[in-house]
Amino acid sequence: MKNNENDAFLGSFFAGFIIALIPIYTFWFGTLQNPFDYTLSMIGNRFDRMNEFIIWGTVSGLLLFLYIINLFREAAFQDKRARRMLVYSTIFLVLTVITPAVEEINRVTHRLHAVFGALFGIFLSTSLYFFIRYLRTVDEDVFGRSMIYLNIVILGSLSLFIVFGNNGIFELFFFLTLSFFLWILKRWIYQL
Repeated sequence: MKNNENDAFLGSFFAGFIIALIPIYTFWFGTLQNPFDYTLSMIGNRFDRMNEFIIWGTVSGLLLFLYIINLFREAAFQDKRARRMLVYSTIFLVLTVITPAVEEINRVTHRLHAVFGALFGIFLSTSLYFFIRYLRTVDEDVFGRSMIYLNIVILGSLSLFIVFGNNGIFELFFFLTLSFFLWILKRWIYQL
């Protein structure tokens, strides 16, 4: 292989490793207790797994950031708003996992935890929306498929939250489908 082909292979391997690690790590942590009964934060806060929860959230946030920034670079996407939103989403995920979330002990931090978690999802989704909207200028078909997948991730998670309540199912769905969507999106961008 030439140097460029070798670099592309290593970059692709590294990106694949990153995007596979997120759902594997999330599924492992989210199933330490029954996800129909406990959210990831409940597992971290109520079962003496706070350090693991903080590590999971920080690592997942950083890996998502690296992977999405790489997607932006590969597609020559330069929107500063989308990059800022991506940075904010990472910060809010870290704030979510470091903020204690046991309502019986402290209602204020419990509410802050919920607000930070919602802001993580909003900023991440908005950043991806700006990116997908940009892809419309490159390829209408990729834009259409990407919007469908992004809506499945967001609306599917919200639907599971409404149907099953505040438990780990909607969180697992969000991170697993988001990772799959980002992996597929990388393939589509590579083909452009």
